[in-house]
Amino acid sequence: MLGVVLLLAVLASDVVGETDAPSSVRSGGPGGTRTGNYLIIAATDYVSTAPLTQFINAKTAMGFDVSVYDVPAGTSRSAIKTYIESLWGTPDAPEYILIVGDTDGSSSTSNTIPHWVGGGSSSATTDLPYACMDGGDDWYPNIAIGRFSVRNEAHLQAIVDKTLCVEAGVFLDPEYVTHATFLASSDLDSGAHTTHDWVIDTYMDPANFQSNKIYGAEGGDTADVTAAVNAGTLFLVYGGHSTSSGWWNPAFSPGDISALNNEGLYGLVYGWSCNTAHFDYDECFGETWIREANKGAAAYLSASTYIFYGGSAWESSRRLEKYFFQSFFEDGTWEVGPAWQKALSRLLSDPDYGPSHSHTRNLFEMNTLLGDPSLLLPQPAGMRVAPGTGMESEGQSGGPFTPNSTTYTVTNNTDGAITYSVTADQTWVDIDNGSGVLPVGDEAEVIVSLTSEAESFGDGHYEAAVEFINTTTHEGDTVRMVILDVGVPAPSISFPMDSDPEWSTEGLWEFGQPTGGGGEYGEHDPTAGYTGDNVYGYNLDGDYENNLPETHLTSGAIDCTNLSGVELKFQRWLGVEQPTYDHAYVRVSNDGTNWVNVWSNSSTISDSTWVLQEFDISAVADGQPTVYLRWTMGTTDHGWRYCGWNIDDVEIWAVQAQSGSGDFDEDGDVDLVDFRAFQECFGHASTGVCAPGDITGGGVIDLDDFTEFVAVMGGPSQD
Repeated sequence: MLGVVLLLAVLASDVVGETDAPSSVRSGGPGGTRTGNYLIIAATDYVSTAPLTQFINAKTAMGFDVSVYDVPAGTSRSAIKTYIESLWGTPDAPEYILIVGDTDGSSSTSNTIPHWVGGGSSSATTDLPYACMDGGDDWYPNIAIGRFSVRNEAHLQAIVDKTLCVEAGVFLDPEYVTHATFLASSDLDSGAHTTHDWVIDTYMDPANFQSNKIYGAEGGDTADVTAAVNAGTLFLVYGGHSTSSGWWNPAFSPGDISALNNEGLYGLVYGWSCNTAHFDYDECFGETWIREANKGAAAYLSASTYIFYGGSAWESSRRLEKYFFQSFFEDGTWEVGPAWQKALSRLLSDPDYGPSHSHTRNLFEMNTLLGDPSLLLPQPAGMRVAPGTGMESEGQSGGPFTPNSTTYTVTNNTDGAITYSVTADQTWVDIDNGSGVLPVGDEAEVIVSLTSEAESFGDGHYEAAVEFINTTTHEGDTVRMVILDVGVPAPSISFPMDSDPEWSTEGLWEFGQPTGGGGEYGEHDPTAGYTGDNVYGYNLDGDYENNLPETHLTSGAIDCTNLSGVELKFQRWLGVEQPTYDHAYVRVSNDGTNWVNVWSNSSTISDSTWVLQEFDISAVADGQPTVYLRWTMGTTDHGWRYCGWNIDDVEIWAVQAQSGSGDFDEDGDVDLVDFRAFQECFGHASTGVCAPGDITGGGVIDLDDFTEFVAVMGGPSQD
């Protein structure tokens, strides 16, 4: 086993440095030799063990100059730092420090290495002082540092195996190195979802990564996280609330980690949330990720104490996420420790933060890498095609369709020149620059667009597959789907709240301008609408009441007779306690008596900005002449009060039924040829070739259409 690992380690090569990195590194392991002084500070129980010997041999084979400090039991953290400082300024000065062992306090034991307590206001559990060589109260790291926070040899073997597996570059599924998963708290105030979206748009999509979004506010849950990790994901990123025993929403616990089966597909787990890397606890969440054998993560990076959260306080962590991915994708620094150093350096240089800001030092101290600081994350090989998503276009029958085209960048990330070919399996898709030869590292732009044929399509869903083929080696062959939806919902009826639509109100529901009041708990009301001044709100002057029964705002009847695919959209500013105590609902009815719940709060909601809401109400509203909308405040209990509902810019989106002409062959009149076509379409939906038969616009060719068809037969078409 050791010989196999060492062989794979030799295959792993070229260092991705901080300033002079190659443009790409292959998934089979970066080629060349890696260099640097690598200091291992190990509790004495681990020094001569098989897993640490295996790790040392592998790192040495890669090109590192590895030394080990065997820390006797009872050694203070200050003494350990003094030893490191003795190397600083000499040829043996370390560029990487790996601490091997958990911690039990300020001095070592036979299987632990002591931690520090940060000098910032958070008093964070930290290893940072070991990496700071400028003396005094220095908190700027000079050395990339990480910790194998293990309690026994089995834990150590697990993290060594996973680390070397990632760096060997030989994977059961080579494509997993192109997968990233982003988890966002249901607390939209955190801004995790918008930060993740920015990272995906700015870095992941252009690099042809497949990004999986699991957002609590959109229903993402534990099962989604498990599926993503088991499928293989190089990055797993969480932003939101947590404790030392796991993430809150999407929820994930140590037991969920233990139930994973992602053997051989390990990645970096990174999060900005509270306490998950609190490694001086018995076993924190991050330690479980690295200690589990044949599952979990190769490295875990997060906070050892409470991060800054609530309102604008989240922003410092949001920026660190952006800076971290900038290290990978702009700087080409794919070693985790140095990449994190660059992220911290950018925060230090950020004019909104910098050395004097209260967040900066604390974030330096609390964020802890549980893993190898030299861990080199792999990059994909072969022909790469960016973006990694297909083209999704939509519009009404006859066009125009948006977007009409997408430009893909084909890059040669192989060892030699390749020939590429791009083809579509449908004639309504056109390919420009669909073939060519690419030298090593070169790229070409391929434009995929819709032809005029698409303008003849009736309402419906259409798909085409576009194949990108590396005809030389077939490494990186891939497919991008083109999706065209014709007859998509568009704004049909709107209530912008510029004037009162005179809906039915109960209790403290009212129309007008909110005053910014309330917020006994959570956030206060807004001071104006999303657009304009006015809204419908529950108590525009403050919070909802205790012990409130269900209290409704109900719209007037909305005519959806000629509408299909009906959707409800509106802007929401809502404060409500979790449903164990208080409730808020959105409901819909097509008779004003029987109501269907389309939404209710599943957790505490405390909006601090307007949030767009979108609900499919087609099952209740399609084709109905009297559709009613209802927002409900209550019931509430006797305890905490929040600001309640504020509603603006209510819209009904739908597909407007189009009346057919009866002229199936489009020759200008309705005759026996058209009658035969009408017979074939009778009883079918009025899509595609059957659309001319839907003269009444009801969506189905039926007896009403037959009556109208007979009336126009023998005469000119009704266009």
